[in-house]
Amino acid sequence: MLVRLLLIMILIVISLFCWLSLINPLDVEFRFFGEVIPTDLSTLMISSFVLGAMLVFISTLARDAKRAIEGYQKSRQIKKGQSLKEELNKGMDNFLRGNLPKAKSHFVEVLKRDPSQIDLYFRLSEIALKEGNDEEALHWLERARLIDMRNVDILLSEAALYQRMKRFDEAIRILNLAIGLDETNLKVLRSLREIYLNSRRWEEAIRIQKSILKFTKGKQAEEETLFYLGLKYEHARERLNRGGEENLESALKEAKEIVRERKTFQPGFVLLGDIYLRMGRWASAGKVWGKSFTRFKSIIFILRLEDLYLGRGDPSTLFRIYQRVIQHNPDNWVIAFFYAKFCLRLEMLDEALEVINEISLKLKDFPALHRLLAEIYLHKKDFGRAAQEFEKTFELSGTSYLPFSCSVCERDSIEWVAYCPQCHQWSTYTIKEGEKIIRLPSPSFSERAHFPLSIPE
Repeated sequence: MLVRLLLIMILIVISLFCWLSLINPLDVEFRFFGEVIPTDLSTLMISSFVLGAMLVFISTLARDAKRAIEGYQKSRQIKKGQSLKEELNKGMDNFLRGNLPKAKSHFVEVLKRDPSQIDLYFRLSEIALKEGNDEEALHWLERARLIDMRNVDILLSEAALYQRMKRFDEAIRILNLAIGLDETNLKVLRSLREIYLNSRRWEEAIRIQKSILKFTKGKQAEEETLFYLGLKYEHARERLNRGGEENLESALKEAKEIVRERKTFQPGFVLLGDIYLRMGRWASAGKVWGKSFTRFKSIIFILRLEDLYLGRGDPSTLFRIYQRVIQHNPDNWVIAFFYAKFCLRLEMLDEALEVINEISLKLKDFPALHRLLAEIYLHKKDFGRAAQEFEKTFELSGTSYLPFSCSVCERDSIEWVAYCPQCHQWSTYTIKEGEKIIRLPSPSFSERAHFPLSIPE
């Protein structure tokens, strides 16, 4: 209807111009590219109008054609998107159901139509890992990196896969690429540090840890500082284990730096004493461990002193040390327990039994207590009581030794260690406080001790 009206209007206008041309004959000269064309004014006006109408019609037609093409393309895109979405949903449904081959086929089909879907490369890599095909998993991650070369998450996944495949040099190369893209990414830095730590490449680990410290603040910075000191501790201990004058001097220098940087970092003082002892400076070692116990009240320093003086064949000095320590720490049952073990080694069986009995009055039963009692009775040739105590050891839950326990994750260890391999924390191993029981007060062992001598310098 609109087109008919438009044509009628055009015919009316043309008719009007024709009528005006008949009643107003006027000749004019129309110049076009150097040529002169004689015509009348009305014809010129009608021609101009018709030309303008044609131009409007053509432009309108072109606009409508463009809109039609865009609509068609948009419709195709919508249909393609719906098709991809359906394919993707089928793949995810099979993936969640555990049907990995079908999920993989759907994901691959989606990537054929749209290779830019980065998440699907991760999914396909995960499927390959579940199928035990590490190389294929790596292939999908490499393809993802070709699509998005600045995606740090892809590089992290690739590095983790190289670590799984024991290709550590490749993992280090990939992580260095990630650092080149984002040097402040703590996840990348920690992953690289972990590789160096596990391969005992302490100098590289310390270098990375310094970078981590630049980008951490608050409580996190405190934890990372402890980790930095721990890495220096391991580096110094490795030099100590290598031996040789040069390595010992370097280890001593690094240990002194550790205790200067953090006077509460116990492994540093343990290490410093170990180095002095290895260098033959046993008096310096004893002084470091003695003062450290006074400061930290940690049993590891008493155990180090025990090894020192028993190794030198001087149990009398150690006996006096225990007497002095117990006198100043009457409520520390851990020290009393190890004193009882020391007495057992010296065949001071009555003294050991007295101390253990006093501990049993203060704490609830634990297996290590009955294990020590059983050994005391064995030495006393009282096999019946020894058997009873061994039975109690197995009846109670827990270990038959007194373990060191991580204060963060509660992992147990027979010996004291500076670093917890489970929660990756430093200086967290100690002996747990036993569960106390309420009893009437009795004279403590420390009140009966009468050797008020100081810890040897």
